[in-house]
Amino acid sequence: MRGDAVMGHDEGMEQPQDVRHLWILRHAKAAPEATWGGKDRDRTLTERGRRDASALGQRLTTEDPPLGLVGLARPEVAICSSAVRTVETAELVLGVGEEQIPLDIFQSLYQADPDTVLTYLREIDEHARSAIVIGHNPTMYNLVWDLLAERSTDRDTLAAAGFPTCGVAVLALRVGAWEDVAEGCATLEGLFAPPY
Repeated sequence: MRGDAVMGHDEGMEQPQDVRHLWILRHAKAAPEATWGGKDRDRTLTERGRRDASALGQRLTTEDPPLGLVGLARPEVAICSSAVRTVETAELVLGVGEEQIPLDIFQSLYQADPDTVLTYLREIDEHARSAIVIGHNPTMYNLVWDLLAERSTDRDTLAAAGFPTCGVAVLALRVGAWEDVAEGCATLEGLFAPPY
């Protein structure tokens, strides 16, 4: 899972138009403690974390198709936890290209459970074909797990690979609208991890 995809079951297949893509990104490597006696939410990225997030941002914006996945839509909107490490990750990953991706930051996504994240996903503008969510483990791992079909080989792939810092899962959602996103609606297009 180092830099190249651990593929889901639809490896290399072109996606039909009615598929929406969801990128689920765990924040990059952060300092073990906040500086100046700050709280956990104040932890900043390490040098390695900044390097990994920047490299992912370069791949996201310069590769065609992005991350080598045919038919994959780049994120059009982003939602993010308000923790410093997630915001820094989002800025490094999303701030590389010419087009700025709208970023919504929510305090309630810090220490959120997967159901809370699903609530935000269901409120995404229907014109967006692809979105990215940047958050924390175990929530990001559990969100991917919940969205994948039960007893699927995609879940086996996720369990075998894990979900390290700056890891990203790309899902194809078989839904007509964001408001229909539900457990078991997704297939795994790719699973990526540093180094990028």
